[in-house]
Order: sequence, then structure tokens, then C-alpha cells
Amino acid sequence: MTILNGLMRKWLLVPPRGTNWHEVMRPATRQTIRVLVSIAAAWLVGFALHLQETIWALVTALIVTQSSITQTMATARDQITGTLLGAVAGTVAVLLELWTGQQWLSFWIVLTPLAFLAAVQTNLRFACITLMIVYLFPSQGSPFLPMVTRLTAILIGVMVSLVVSFVVLHSSARKQAFHTSGRLLRRLDGLLDGALDQETSWREIEKRNEACVSLLIELEGAVEEARRERFSDLEKRDPVLAALPRLMRRLLNDTMLVARAIATGRAAGNTGLVPLYKSLSHALRALAHSCEQRLVRQQNRHPHQPEDKDILDLLPRLEEQTRPEMRFVMSLFKDDLQRAVGVIMRDDAGAAKGL
Repeated sequence: MTILNGLMRKWLLVPPRGTNWHEVMRPATRQTIRVLVSIAAAWLVGFALHLQETIWALVTALIVTQSSITQTMATARDQITGTLLGAVAGTVAVLLELWTGQQWLSFWIVLTPLAFLAAVQTNLRFACITLMIVYLFPSQGSPFLPMVTRLTAILIGVMVSLVVSFVVLHSSARKQAFHTSGRLLRRLDGLLDGALDQETSWREIEKRNEACVSLLIELEGAVEEARRERFSDLEKRDPVLAALPRLMRRLLNDTMLVARAIATGRAAGNTGLVPLYKSLSHALRALAHSCEQRLVRQQNRHPHQPEDKDILDLLPRLEEQTRPEMRFVMSLFKDDLQRAVGVIMRDDAGAAKGL
């Protein structure tokens, strides 16, 4: 059973234990609906235009429609570039066939340089696919008419995918960014807790750090998605959101330094680490709670919700350590926690300057 579970997690990408299935199923369901709508819309457009080979619009819509606007635009760009290059290659292949009378010889002559280009630049892989679509699939009449029809269907699929990505169940990148930031802050708390635990190896702490890095990458993707949602500059429209990746990256680096110092002090028998961890944990959880509060519409303050001054009062005490290495890393962490309070809890993007 253990081997089977390992294979499922490796090959079927089963989420690890402890994963909230709501976080997995909700985006998966949304993406399923978006793909189905994209395919249906491509079919309707092809039907309205009386395309003879609408299937290529459906296939393109299936390929191009991704879970985010950024990914969809990148795939659409690669698809259009590959389509245009494949169209030129298909035209050359048709002309070579008319001249030599050899279909497969013409195909391999044209495919070879395309395959080399795709090996050098992977985003040109669609050129080879387009060549096969416009040249190899059987057709009647003029060899150029099916090529034009298929290329039109591919471009329709790309356009439909872009429209669907913008208007159908598009998740708020801003909410996703703050949600991810809250999860990251809570995992930083768990990382420090592991450093304090005698039974937690440093290898396990590194694994927790890798999970935090994955969340940081996810956060950067959400902020990049927010840049694509509108044409206005994100730094002017939402400077707090724009500052989140830099701030979280700095906090992650600081946390690993503190975790190393705590683990070293733990091994040396330093008994003053528990109060230090409780203060850090309180600060990180308060920041995470502030991020999570941005996900709800009503921002009414809970009577037990920590305020920014609660964290700021803790900061001077964080450097009250006897060991010099701990004082050094805590001075770094204190400065970045102060920045985080300003950005996240006070909406002061100017606090992130210098990161």
C-alpha cells in the first residue's frame, strides 16, 4: 500500500497529506468549466462561420485555455507563432510536392529544420504540429484551400480561449495573492516550530522551506496575473499587492536564518528560545490573519484580532539575546517584520522600500 501511494503521488500528482481538498477541487472545477466553455464557444463560432474543419478550433481551444490569464497568453503567443511558421512551412511543402510529386519527401525536407528550431526554442513546437495539420491530413480540391481553412480554425480557437480566460470564472488574482501570503506566513511559523523541536531534523526543516518556496512562486504568479488583468500599472493601482513578493521573499530568507540559529542554540542547550519563538509565532500568525481578513468582504475587526501595535511592541524584545549570532539574525528579522506590519496591516507600500 505504501508503494502504491508513493506511485500515485509521483505519477498522478496526488496532493500530499494535510492538503486542503477544497483548495484543490475548487480551482480544478473552475478550470474544467472554463475549458468546456472554451471548446463549446469555439464550436459555435466555427458553426456560425460555416467552417469545414471546426475540429481544429476545438483542439486549439483545449490546448490554449489555461488556468490563468498569464499562462493562456503565453500559450496563445506560442500557438500563433507556431501557426504562422507552420503555415509558411506548409506552403513550402505544397510547392515542393507540386514540383517533385513526392509528398513524404517534401514533408521530411520541411519538417527537419522545424524540428531543429523546436529543439532550440521550445515555444516553436507548435510549428511542427501546424505543419502536420495543414499538410498531412487528407483533403480534396486545391491544396491551399484546406490550409487556409485549418489556419483560420486554429486562430479562432486562440481568440476564443483568450476571451474565455478574461470573462469566464476568472479568479481574483489579488485575493489569491493574499490567500497565498497567509498560507506562506503560517508555514514560516511551522518552520520555526520545527527548528525548536528536538525530534525534527534539519532535512525536515529544509523540506518545509521547499514548501514555502513553492508558495512564494505561486504568490509571484498571482501578482503577475494581477498585472495582466488590467492595463494600468500595478505599482500605481495596488502598490501593496506589488510589494508582496519582495516582502515575502525577504521574510522567508530571514526565517531560514533564524531557524538555523534556533537549531544551533537548541543543540547548545539554550533555554531562552521558547519565549523567542512564541513572540515570532505571534507576529507571523498576526500577519497571516491580516492577509486572510482581506479575503472577506466585511473588514470588521474581531475583538481578539491582533493589531499592528501588538507586533511592534514585540520587536524591541526580539534582539534581547545573549548569543551574538542570534542578535544578528534577529536584527534582520525585526526590520523586515516592521516592514511587513507597515505593508500588510497599515497598507503602507512605502514601508517596502529598500527590499
